[in-house]
Amino acid sequence: MFEDLALPEIDPATPIDKVLALLTAKDMPFATHTENIRGVDYTVFINQPRNLRDVWGLCLGHGDKEFLVYGEERFSFTDIIGQASQFAQALVDDYGLEKGDRVALAMRNYPEWPIAYMGIVAAGGVAVLMNSWWGAEELDWAMKDCGATVAIADGPRAAHIRSCSHDVHLIVARDALPDGGKAVSFKDAISGKKPLKWPEVDLGPDDIAMMPYTSGSTGFPKGAYSDHRAVIGVLFNWICVALAMKLLGRVNPDPDFQPKMLVAVPFFHVTGLLPVMLVSAVVGRKLVVMHKWDVEEAFRLIEREGVTAFTGVPTMSYEMAKSDLRSKYDLSSLTDIGGGGASRPPEHVRMIKDAFKNSNPGIGYGLTETNALGALLSGDEYIERPTSTGKPTPPLVEIKILAPDGSEMPHDERGEICIKSVVNVVGYWHNPEATAQAFKNGWFHTGDVGYLDSDGYLYIVDRMKDIIIRGGENISSLEVEGVLHGHESVEDVMVFSLPCTRLGEIVGAVVVPKNDSFDKDALLQDASKHLAQFKLPERVWVRSEPLPLIASGKLDRQAVRKYYTNLWEAEQKEQN
Repeated sequence: MFEDLALPEIDPATPIDKVLALLTAKDMPFATHTENIRGVDYTVFINQPRNLRDVWGLCLGHGDKEFLVYGEERFSFTDIIGQASQFAQALVDDYGLEKGDRVALAMRNYPEWPIAYMGIVAAGGVAVLMNSWWGAEELDWAMKDCGATVAIADGPRAAHIRSCSHDVHLIVARDALPDGGKAVSFKDAISGKKPLKWPEVDLGPDDIAMMPYTSGSTGFPKGAYSDHRAVIGVLFNWICVALAMKLLGRVNPDPDFQPKMLVAVPFFHVTGLLPVMLVSAVVGRKLVVMHKWDVEEAFRLIEREGVTAFTGVPTMSYEMAKSDLRSKYDLSSLTDIGGGGASRPPEHVRMIKDAFKNSNPGIGYGLTETNALGALLSGDEYIERPTSTGKPTPPLVEIKILAPDGSEMPHDERGEICIKSVVNVVGYWHNPEATAQAFKNGWFHTGDVGYLDSDGYLYIVDRMKDIIIRGGENISSLEVEGVLHGHESVEDVMVFSLPCTRLGEIVGAVVVPKNDSFDKDALLQDASKHLAQFKLPERVWVRSEPLPLIASGKLDRQAVRKYYTNLWEAEQKEQN
């Protein structure tokens, strides 16, 4: 989409910050200005479209090029946008969708996922992104919380939704229809609708587009909702960065070259949705979608499709770098290996660079509440600063470090990381108290502890919230504690993170049982009825003494975490 832009030649040695400043200057394609939105001044792109339906029109410019590969199925940009328009018509004409109505989207990474998302937001609906690893109870809670009357799901998720939400209209992708209730196949839902004809719904920048759920320190997921302006701002910011990289000669200059990205992160995560799926749709990048992560299958697809980029949780790139299977495949096309959703140990950065000589490892920092946009670091800068997560992503993101009293911390001093950007979510669904606590004067208080050095690079050193990040999945320790506390055999319990080389963190727990007949396996089996598998503790200690308390009578979480983390690290050292 850059071919018609009249841009000056750029010295390849120019810092990317200066190139971005040029692209966003007055009268330039990505010019920005300050705009007051909901009482706060933000930097915004002057020329971005009013709504996402208009953005889908830009995607059509790539026409019959391949956009998505899933197994042996191949879809062009026209195929995907065409079916999205058919789905939008079905929602309005057949399901009576009105602007602002919520539509649940609960499935694995099938081709129907992007089709459904695009159709929902183009019809004026709010795409509610459900975690496909949730069980029935978690899906039930989210369905009731968002108030969706229509859901599109694959077979397993459809069965869960049907078991608890009998009145919802179910549209089922890929699998057989569940028994009972109102359900149709996705194919039948769009049958007879005319491709590339959109419903006549007036959509503006302030209309709500989507709502993923995020695990918070309260123990209950929160729906973090965004307007069209925010989502489009993320896309245009990434496009602006991509154009700067092109001007600096860091991407293939061949006008016929099509980049190709291997997709192993779920679309329901903001990373999978925004910088992976939607940016690809706009810039013309092909997506090669994996059904589930497998390192050899990843190598096979990289070789078969000539994949040039990969973004996943750091666990995935680590497994690729350490795998002996690399020598069996031609992986020379792979030039960009990104990571997000969790921290990457510094030693893994060099390991990736050594394993993939032609590649540029990268890392990004963003949250559900910032729509995955925050800080970015790649290439030589990342290798030189492997413990950093980069500089605030220009031009839309500002980051500052605050002390507990709200004052701004100087360089190299730790405090809470706060992010201001027009791409931040509007707030938490039906939760004004949590919104007011997290968003203050336009600044999102992340709950992460970090510092900015004198060159503006961000370093994350700790978390203020009781959140465990296991392989990119956020887990509320309080949610897991609540389930374990509810078991009849448990007197007291504390849940916390344990370090893990492969996954970053795993769930640990210490339990004080009510009596000597306590059965740890029975506890975990019962917990699995209420929690997704990835939330279950992987190491459980049992102790007869009460857990220690601080002077106020509250649990001494810091002491407990430190004690059992030391035990865990000693166990791992002994095993190795």
